[in-house]
Amino acid sequence: MKIVLLTMPATWEQDQHDFMNQRISPFRWLRIKPLVNVVPSPSLLYLAPFVIADGHDVVYLEGLFHSFERARARLRELKPELMGVTITSVDWENSRWMLNELKREFPDTVFVAGGIHPTLWGERCLEECAGLDFLVYGEGEHTFRELVQALSRGTSIEGVQGIIYRKGAGVRRTPPRPVVEDIDTLPFPAHHLAPASDYLPSPTFYNRLPHANIIGARGCPYECIFCHTDRHTRMRSAGNIADEIQWLVENQGVRDIAFWDDTFTLSEKRVDAFCDEIEKRGLDVDWAVNARVDRVTEGMLRRMKKAGCWRILFGIESGVQKNLDTLKKRTTLDQIRMAVSATSALGMEAYGTFMFGIPGETFEEGLATIDFACSLDLDYAVFVNLTPLPGSEVYNDLLAGKIKPSKFTRDRFNFKNVSFVPEGMTEDQIRFLIQEGHRRFYMRPRLVWKKIRRMRSLLDLKKYINGFSLIATARYMKRPLEPQLH
Repeated sequence: MKIVLLTMPATWEQDQHDFMNQRISPFRWLRIKPLVNVVPSPSLLYLAPFVIADGHDVVYLEGLFHSFERARARLRELKPELMGVTITSVDWENSRWMLNELKREFPDTVFVAGGIHPTLWGERCLEECAGLDFLVYGEGEHTFRELVQALSRGTSIEGVQGIIYRKGAGVRRTPPRPVVEDIDTLPFPAHHLAPASDYLPSPTFYNRLPHANIIGARGCPYECIFCHTDRHTRMRSAGNIADEIQWLVENQGVRDIAFWDDTFTLSEKRVDAFCDEIEKRGLDVDWAVNARVDRVTEGMLRRMKKAGCWRILFGIESGVQKNLDTLKKRTTLDQIRMAVSATSALGMEAYGTFMFGIPGETFEEGLATIDFACSLDLDYAVFVNLTPLPGSEVYNDLLAGKIKPSKFTRDRFNFKNVSFVPEGMTEDQIRFLIQEGHRRFYMRPRLVWKKIRRMRSLLDLKKYINGFSLIATARYMKRPLEPQLH
């Protein structure tokens, strides 16, 4: 069977707030964009080894390299019998339109979707997207393999666990498939289908090239109200992760790794073991992780730095303790300060994420979060609006009426669209806070000088100039007026 694993085409502008897509006069003529921001989909690449082993012809098509029309033209050449896609809630609105268009052109192709959004919405995805034939819910590797086996052999699909499909005028769901408890047993993603040298990630996410991504764990045990990640956590062993990195280094010349784990530092013992593996094998590779501020110590950070860690992304979210408590972050402002300070002091780059529109937050508290972000020794910061995602506590509470919003568009999940505004704030205030956070953080002379001192190559110079130009020439809205009380 000819199988195409497709990432859905998208443009950079689709994910950016309006102020990042417009230039102020006299810079309107500038067409400034990030150098590139494309990385392969580990979710799709994890599916490939199973169906390749069964003898199927598998192609990974990077839709983000193409416009929708170019991707469609490439599919005409490939003539897939089955197409697999992975969908997040953020992508759903755009993806379902494209899938419907593709199904009209390729009516005999079987379209299969998996990912967090089909897992959470299930039957509703089939109701909203006529272009889909099957959904894979939960972990997809074994389910996808068995589904492909049944379809290629013409046998019954009713015994395949973990799928949702149309049957007659209705929709049928088979029983869930148990999760893979020992994820070391899974084969590595089919990296050969998407060579690392073809890709260039966001400038803030690599230190050297070629760059690759690795998933070292699944799930997260924490209960932040804005997240819909699986709470059942399973971690790969240090040796298994190092084996994958060694393959990437030896076969694709990879020199930089980004871990997609929600929290890489959950187990200090595993961190130590991983650092030992990197040093024992003599792997010349830089690596970056995500971490919680309460799950790092100075000793751990020092060990990570020695083994090649160059950046840590911390989900900080707010500079107001009340709002951290609302989010159920279980962290404090002091823990944030200490984690960021210790990371920077060791020469690693610290990245912080922040959000506005937290239930109960005020505009003044949003401004305080910007002040807090600027007071930290961070190298990068990103400011977004809290977007209630399906399956998250905040989404469920909004549906149940436990949270009273000023605005809630329940089925819009793209972060560009401010779909939720808490009572006491306005949409204009949230949009202003997002742009003001980026402007104030990145236009500080102290940060600019820090970047200049750390510059090592022409590539660094190019990406810094590009990023600075984006911020410096963006069209910013004026501070909104306070809402009138009646």
